[in-house]
Amino acid sequence: MRHHKRIEYLAIGDELLLGLRVNAHLAWLGELLGRFGLRVEHAAEVRDTPSAIGEAFRCAWQRSDLIITTGGLGPTCDDVTKEVIANALGRGLEHDSNVESDLRDFFSRRGKTPTDNNFRQCGVIRGASALRNPNGTAPGQWLEIDGKILVMLPGPPAEMQPMFSDQVLPRLKELGWAVEGRGYLQFRTMGIGESQLAQLLDPLLLPFQNQVEMAYCAHSGVVDVRLHPCGESLNNDTAEMLLEQCRHALGDFYLGLDQPDPACWIIQQLRTRGKTLSVAESCTGGLLANRFTNICGASKVFMGAMVCYRNEAKENLLDIPSCLLEQHGAVSAECAAAMATAVAERMESDYGLSITGYAGPDGGKEPAGTVYIGFHSPYGVWSRKEIFSGNRIQVKERSVNTALNFMRLQLSTNPEKMAAI
Repeated sequence: MRHHKRIEYLAIGDELLLGLRVNAHLAWLGELLGRFGLRVEHAAEVRDTPSAIGEAFRCAWQRSDLIITTGGLGPTCDDVTKEVIANALGRGLEHDSNVESDLRDFFSRRGKTPTDNNFRQCGVIRGASALRNPNGTAPGQWLEIDGKILVMLPGPPAEMQPMFSDQVLPRLKELGWAVEGRGYLQFRTMGIGESQLAQLLDPLLLPFQNQVEMAYCAHSGVVDVRLHPCGESLNNDTAEMLLEQCRHALGDFYLGLDQPDPACWIIQQLRTRGKTLSVAESCTGGLLANRFTNICGASKVFMGAMVCYRNEAKENLLDIPSCLLEQHGAVSAECAAAMATAVAERMESDYGLSITGYAGPDGGKEPAGTVYIGFHSPYGVWSRKEIFSGNRIQVKERSVNTALNFMRLQLSTNPEKMAAI
């Protein structure tokens, strides 16, 4: 029988608390551990000072089974993580000759000589084993004491992530802590608000209320729904039964398991049908095109994009009539439809998708956050108006997600027309 393991993560570094860097490690670790039935129960961002590190570690060590730290293992004066933790455990540091050899090889391959302070990184807590670092100079460390595990990792993602995947995760599997099978089930919805979604799904949970908990996470026009077990593991039959009921209740609002990208869905659909797409953007400044070009193999479908911010660009690049802009404005249903059609004609693509709007903080004829989406297809042209709240960046992100969802729904609801052309 699997026993619940309490996992705690400490992100060490003043730069995180000063807002100079975003702690992306937690998202990466949480998602990866979740694939193997493990869940981070507590996480904290900790200053580089010995007192802060010591206090955070002692609390974590007392209440958790696995403590993961990142940062503070380098050669500089503010890298004190292993010294502080060694002291908290009542253990000293021992020089590791293998780490020294790796460090010398790292510099030799680059035609450089290590400075004296680099050899500080050769100290390993007594009883710990070093986790080798082929991508940097600071090794990680693995220490087991009385059934508890301490894992210390370097801060740079290019060093931390492969070290965890290649060395830490296999050890957790050997111990039976990490096993195949998620500790939760997640699916993504689009085009529906969090409160409306909860009204639809919460009643479905009632027959499973002692087995499964449901949680919602809304961001940029997307709502993710997670199904958590009330016990130690999520029963597959129960999860599949509840998931099928949710999928049926949501209809077109349901996007897929985990965190699917609607842009990827669109590319796959068009590629299957041998169709092409181009986009025209104003207020989103290329973000829509970026979502498509992030997808490997998108060139089979995606013809290109035009970012036409000013009216002159809309006239010169897309040949939008000046009389249309004067009569209806650049932020209008007519302009969005014209942009989608024009870019499809210019790029000789089957489909065109456009966005124009007021990202804020100021509006124009309409309030800030007003956005129009245009969609051109061989079977018709549509436009859609949205009004988004939030700052400039949030409006742009929601505009892109809404445009992608608009096209997804058009392709989903007109499959027979697509097949006929």
